Amino acid sequence: MKPDSMERTAIVDVLRGWALLGVALVNFAIFYSFSRVQRIPADDVVSQVAKMIVQVFFQGKGWPALALLFGYGYSAWFEKMRTRGMNPVPGFTRRMLLLLLIGLVNCALYYGDVLKDYAIVGFVVLMFYRVSARTALTLGIGCLLAFPALVSFMHHLGLVSPVASPDLALYQSHDLRQVLWFGLQSGLNISLSPTKYADWNLVMLGCAFLGVYIQRAGLLENLTNNLPTVRRIFWCSLVFAIVTAALRAGAAELGLNPDDYYDVSFWPMLGQMAFFMAGICWLFARGHLRGLLDSLRIVGRMTLTNYFLQNLVGLLVFSGFGLGLLHRMPYSWHAGIAVVLFVAQVHFSRWWLARHRLGPMEWMWRTLSRTAPAS
Repeated sequence: MKPDSMERTAIVDVLRGWALLGVALVNFAIFYSFSRVQRIPADDVVSQVAKMIVQVFFQGKGWPALALLFGYGYSAWFEKMRTRGMNPVPGFTRRMLLLLLIGLVNCALYYGDVLKDYAIVGFVVLMFYRVSARTALTLGIGCLLAFPALVSFMHHLGLVSPVASPDLALYQSHDLRQVLWFGLQSGLNISLSPTKYADWNLVMLGCAFLGVYIQRAGLLENLTNNLPTVRRIFWCSLVFAIVTAALRAGAAELGLNPDDYYDVSFWPMLGQMAFFMAGICWLFARGHLRGLLDSLRIVGRMTLTNYFLQNLVGLLVFSGFGLGLLHRMPYSWHAGIAVVLFVAQVHFSRWWLARHRLGPMEWMWRTLSRTAPAS
């Protein structure tokens, strides 16, 4: 049996790897429907199956899962500084400022970058770094209960982003500067949208606080001992996802739209996210699917590097500066290239970590912020 700390680190990296696979599949799928134009060729049977698999297992689950795991990492870093008798505020502030800068650079590659949002969430979490596990849980649940009302309220106000969406022709240009400018403009348009801050970022914040709770409650430190709790989360989250999805579908059949007043559209996906994450923990604790989980773990150890590489490959494949395949291939091709890329990242990560302790982006983040990485 591995020591608790090693087991905890391993399962966290496994979960990061699963989230990264989901991010790759969903982000590459976004290019298929990007800008809501007619795609050529139309969906075939293989594409329809691929779309169903992505939507059921990954859609809307990767980025909140990573937010939860970032919260876990934040809390682990605070704990490490506390045990050393150090004030975590200066070092953590440097880390988040650097992450924000990396996110802005990454935004030029892919307009939907979430690193800058995780940095902003990190600054908020920093204000609560002394809270107990119970308080972190209360804050997390409070955010997830509050965001549906705020989203509906913002939609009623009709607020829009002060930055207009750029012309898609910039992304289809052969000029790299125009492609990068498109990403930055689109990223600003999304980031400055009031509804987005009442939506995505509040969900991220809630998930980050849940990650703080999980770390401080020690739920992942020894999965074997905590397996009854993992099983309860597995079944309860499944029931929650089914019930909330059924209630929304039933309301729609009756011609009702409760989302106008309390938008719970994210709740089924969050329930599914918790269900899949608990299922992965259950499999890991039982020693099942070791090869697959180890592949996820090795990619998860280089989360920052692999996320950056996914966005770089996306630019080289879809933009006019690269192969220019935007809107030219069926959905199945988008999903297939994401899977091929992820498999390549498994091999690259394994090769790199056999020679280096940290991934290149992780090493840069640690070196420039002059702090030790979270476990």
